[in-house]
Amino acid sequence: MCLGADARAANKAAKQKYQNQLAVRERNWMNTIALTHVERIEHDITMDAAHVGLGNQYAEIQEKYGALIDEAVHASEIDYKTYLEQSEGATAAASGRTGRSIARMQVVDYGQYLAKGSRQAWKLSQNSRQLSKEGAQAAAEARHAQLSSFAKNNIIKNPDIAPPIPVKQNVTLAALRDGMQIVQTAASVAAPIVASSKELKDNIVKIGRSIAGHNIYKFNYKGDSRRYVGVIAEEIQQTVPEAVVTMPNGFLGVIYDLIDVNFHEVPA
Repeated sequence: MCLGADARAANKAAKQKYQNQLAVRERNWMNTIALTHVERIEHDITMDAAHVGLGNQYAEIQEKYGALIDEAVHASEIDYKTYLEQSEGATAAASGRTGRSIARMQVVDYGQYLAKGSRQAWKLSQNSRQLSKEGAQAAAEARHAQLSSFAKNNIIKNPDIAPPIPVKQNVTLAALRDGMQIVQTAASVAAPIVASSKELKDNIVKIGRSIAGHNIYKFNYKGDSRRYVGVIAEEIQQTVPEAVVTMPNGFLGVIYDLIDVNFHEVPA
């Protein structure tokens, strides 16, 4: 048996476990850093895409609005040409006819031309509002995408809490305890053990003291009338603990070869 072997094995296992925990922590942190790098790239792509997408939306809206203006101008030109060619009042005036009726006809024709122009302007105004709403919605969607991406990437990430450093067992003390256990076991095998717990005895009478200072008693075991001379295990445990062992029945026994008292039977 190698003295302190259990303590060494326990220390080795604890060290290996600690190193494994550190390796897992390091691996998880490297994965987190790599994932964060990817998320930052995705964030930049999202921001650029939002800007480009919004710019495209605004360009499309401007193009639609320009087309509507061109359409309105073209319609106004046609209306004006139609007014000049088909106005009854203008035709009558050009033929030399005069009078209030002719003047009224001119006013009515011109009013109809202006009314068409007003309707075209109103239609253009409505389309302009609709395009403005579409632009505002596109801007809101782009802003939402930017804020969502920013919130996702604004979280400060830290590595996991480091595992506690293992507390090593004292191999020297463990070896000493193992050695003492071996000595005690060897002594118990080589020398007889006598049951000596005080609770096993009756009629205990102190009759002297040994050279080493151990109290010597005369007693008999409970249920047995024979008288013996010996010591009390509880007292020896305080002065010579290596001479006291716990027996399989739970009571204390004394290895008399380790003390200067001789256990023996005496006449009653």
